[in-house]
Amino acid sequence: MVWGRVVHGLLAFSFCVSMIPAVRAAEVTIRHHTLEVDIHPEQHEIFAQDTIRLEGHVSSGSSLHVLLNPALTLDQVLWGSRPLSFREPQRVPPMRKAESLKGRPPRIIEITLPEGMKQPEAVELTMVYHGQINEPPRPTPGLRFVRPDKTNGHIGPEGVYLTAETFWYPDIPGSLATYHVRVRVPEGWEAVTHGREVGRMSEAGKTRTEWTVKAKTEALTLVANRFVKKQRDWEGIEIASFLFPEDAHLADQYLDATVEYLKVYTKLLGPYPFPKFAVVENFFPSGIGLPSFTLLGSRIIKRGYTQPYSLGHEIVHSWFGNSVLNDVDQGNWVEGLTTYLANYYYEELFGGGGKARAERRRMVFEYSLYAPPEKDYALVEFHHKESRLDNAVGYQKAAMVFHMLRREIGDQAFFRGIRTLVATGTGTYVQWSVLQRIFENISGQDLQWFFRQWVEEPGAPSLRITGQTVRQDPQSPEGFWVQVRVAQEGKPYRMRVLAAIDLPGKRVHQTSIELRGKAQTISIWVPERPTLLTLDPGFDVLRRLSRDQIPPMMNLWVTDSQRSLVLPKGGLGPGQASFEPVLHRVRSQGTSVVHRTDDSLNLGKESILVLGGPGMNRLANLTAEGCGEKVTLGEDHFSIQGKKYTGPDKAVLVTCHHPTHPGHVRTVFYGLSPSSVARVARLLFFYGWDSFLVFQNGKVIARGLFPPGKNNLEISLQAA
Repeated sequence: MVWGRVVHGLLAFSFCVSMIPAVRAAEVTIRHHTLEVDIHPEQHEIFAQDTIRLEGHVSSGSSLHVLLNPALTLDQVLWGSRPLSFREPQRVPPMRKAESLKGRPPRIIEITLPEGMKQPEAVELTMVYHGQINEPPRPTPGLRFVRPDKTNGHIGPEGVYLTAETFWYPDIPGSLATYHVRVRVPEGWEAVTHGREVGRMSEAGKTRTEWTVKAKTEALTLVANRFVKKQRDWEGIEIASFLFPEDAHLADQYLDATVEYLKVYTKLLGPYPFPKFAVVENFFPSGIGLPSFTLLGSRIIKRGYTQPYSLGHEIVHSWFGNSVLNDVDQGNWVEGLTTYLANYYYEELFGGGGKARAERRRMVFEYSLYAPPEKDYALVEFHHKESRLDNAVGYQKAAMVFHMLRREIGDQAFFRGIRTLVATGTGTYVQWSVLQRIFENISGQDLQWFFRQWVEEPGAPSLRITGQTVRQDPQSPEGFWVQVRVAQEGKPYRMRVLAAIDLPGKRVHQTSIELRGKAQTISIWVPERPTLLTLDPGFDVLRRLSRDQIPPMMNLWVTDSQRSLVLPKGGLGPGQASFEPVLHRVRSQGTSVVHRTDDSLNLGKESILVLGGPGMNRLANLTAEGCGEKVTLGEDHFSIQGKKYTGPDKAVLVTCHHPTHPGHVRTVFYGLSPSSVARVARLLFFYGWDSFLVFQNGKVIARGLFPPGKNNLEISLQAA
């Protein structure tokens, strides 16, 4: 997933405006906005005029409610040349889920419509307003790929960010409108919004650009900065980048990657739904997908994040979330499907079966670690991402649900259903129930059980093999019957699981079995004497794993309720300050990590993270003992799986099983010089899914997983 991504841009809008159902339920919505906007970054000011064209039942003498940022002053409301009266009502309409509303709620303005308005003529009102929007982004606790810096909107010399949560223009919730925008910014600045730029001119030290937005959308985002623009044409679509001058040399890298993703996804999903796609650099950490552009934080841009889980993810949002819309009050299916098609399916297409399996396995690990039973919730209740729990449910579990649906109905029906979703859902709100109907109609199957089990109810199955028998087939001397007993803990799930049976000569017999009950016996015939049986070897089914079923990795330390951070004796000295970013990250997460030194820790069953290698921290080699001969640590070298690494540019992060307490781990991080540590420390917690990683000058040159402590779905077979 994208580092810095907290919530899809327009999804945040849907979430915010849905707080006010009395307004959303109005019979009147906005069909079109004509916006004139003048931005003054140094003064944090906006001067604007919005002419809105209404649709619906507009009654003479009735009232109309619109939303606007409370920091903005509404100067005038006009019907033609006639001023209209407006006020803020004393009684604010009731809010729904108000406890979930983040930031400042919008001002509700009541406009009194005059007598004499006739139907069915289109009614246009012009609103003139101004004010300061000055909420500088502020850091949020936790990893930034879960929650970026937070702001509901900002105008300043460092950049302009006006989005759904800003309420920077008058709106009526529930409106799906088109736009025509003229925006003026200081000379040397560039403004970017949805749609296509159709005009440009310089006037009195200002640059004015004109934009037309023909695709109906829930909300308009406007950003501006000192961008360098570069563009090209692909199949009639404008491909553009708006990057800061110091990063302008990266433009071709992003434009090339954009074209490659569009080639893949237009073939899979149908025509690209917008006239442009732009990669826009943001002045604070973010990863937001918006209609016709993506807003990526500067750190992301500088690191060249053109991977499927970053740029590819935002491009797929062009179809799902920005074209086919999602009403988050009914659950958010968009992030799960986007994650499946971008983060996962792209790897399946171009990375091969091994990478696809690794991605599915990581999804199962993440769900198991970050969505424990006591915190888990139903997928239909996921709205947007605020925490690692939300990420595990709304992204990882949801992506696996789409994978299991694909296996249930077959590739042809699944991808035909996806294209039908695009063809019939563009410009409309789509709910989980609509997806169910689409896939039922195309597959000819009743999928109520599937969506009830995986979407409407929380949890995932927990499986284990409880026994086996192997008997020679009396009808075929060379054949054997394998009977395996499978149990499900808790409520039983219905699922298809692949059974893989090892045969002589490294051959494998595979068959699909269906599980339904809490305990059942499965009989499988094989043509030769079997040696080993494994259920779901490819991690094709979402299931809950216990901690000792997961390979040793730092995320086991992160999620352990009993854990310590172990510093060298006396704390971090002058030569060890390169570890400081690790301490800062742990403190910023607000967790109850116990800080100890290597001479004050009485080793128990807790998980530990050791900073410093041999010669610096006496627990380093004790940590490595849990890996046996696979790991050897020294002051001027280390060896992983028999390969030796030396040199001051090397660093290592390695996690081993706790030798006596399954499910707990011991992790050590150190480098062969302070500079090798400094290059990794700031991003250390992004490397939590491997048992070991070797870094050279801050870049990963080797990584891998050690075996888990146990596997409940693997059993040796012995013939009777």
